Amino acid sequence: MLALPGFYCKNKGHRPSYVPFHRVNDGICDYEQCCDGSDEWARVGGTKCEDRCKEIGKRWRKQEEQRQKSMTAALRKKKDLLVDAGRQKKEIEDHIIRLEAEIKGSEAKVQGLESSLKTAEEQERKIVRTSGKGKGKVNALAAIAKGRVNELRDALVEVRQQRDEARSRLKELEEVLSKFKVEYNPNFNDEGVKRAVRSWEDYAARGLGEDSNSARDRDLDEIAKADDEDSGVNWEHWEKEEDGCAESDLSKLALDTDCYIQLLTRNYSLQDRSLPASISCQLP
Repeated sequence: MLALPGFYCKNKGHRPSYVPFHRVNDGICDYEQCCDGSDEWARVGGTKCEDRCKEIGKRWRKQEEQRQKSMTAALRKKKDLLVDAGRQKKEIEDHIIRLEAEIKGSEAKVQGLESSLKTAEEQERKIVRTSGKGKGKVNALAAIAKGRVNELRDALVEVRQQRDEARSRLKELEEVLSKFKVEYNPNFNDEGVKRAVRSWEDYAARGLGEDSNSARDRDLDEIAKADDEDSGVNWEHWEKEEDGCAESDLSKLALDTDCYIQLLTRNYSLQDRSLPASISCQLP
C-alpha cells in the first residue's frame, strides 16, 4: 500500500499540492504549498489561514505566460541563428575553395615564368640578332636584354599583385572563421555548426596563411624599379657602345645582364623564396 506524500490541498483557483504532515496544524500558514489555508484546519493557537488561491493563482498564471513567451522567442531566435550560421559556413567554405584555387594558379604562373626565363637565358646566350643598319653586336645584345628584363619585371609586378590580393582575402576569411569559432555557442546542438568549427580547428592546426616578409618585399620593390645609371643595368651606355669594343666589354655586358635577370627572378615562388647561395654577383 502506497503512503501519501503529505496533506492534500485542493487549492481551488491554483494548482493542487501536498504539504508534509509535520507542517499541518503547526500554527504557520504555508501559502507556497497550501494557498487555501486548509493545512491549518485545527486553528492551533488561534491561527486562521485565509484562502488566497485566487490571487496567487492569477499571479502564477501571468508569470507562466510570460515564461512561455520568452521560451518561444528564444527558440525562434535559436532557429534563426542556426540558419544564419549554416549560410555563413557555406559562404566561407566556398571562399576558401576559390582562394586556394587562385593561389595554386599564381604558383603555376610563377613556375611558368621561371621556366620561360630559363629558356630565354639559354637562347639569348647563343643568339645575337641585329636590327637595322649600323647596329652592331653590342647594341643588339643590349636591346634584346633590355626588352627581356622589362618583360620579366612587368610579369613579376603582376604576379606579386595577384599574390598580395589572394593573401589579403585569405587572411580576411581566416579572421572571420576565428571570430565565428570564438562567438559560436557550443550549447546549440547543431551538428552542421559543430562540424564547421571542428574543420576550422583542423585547418588552424595546420598553420594559417603565411604572413608577408617585409625585407623580401623591399628587395622585390627595389628590383621592380626602372633601370638607370645608378641602379640595375645602364642600358644607355651599352646601346651607345660602338662596335669593335674589347672582348672583355662584351663579356661584361653579358655577365651584368645574366646577373640582373637572376636577381630579378631568383627563386621567386610561393613555396620557397630564399636567396640561392650561388648568386653572388653585384651590378654597377
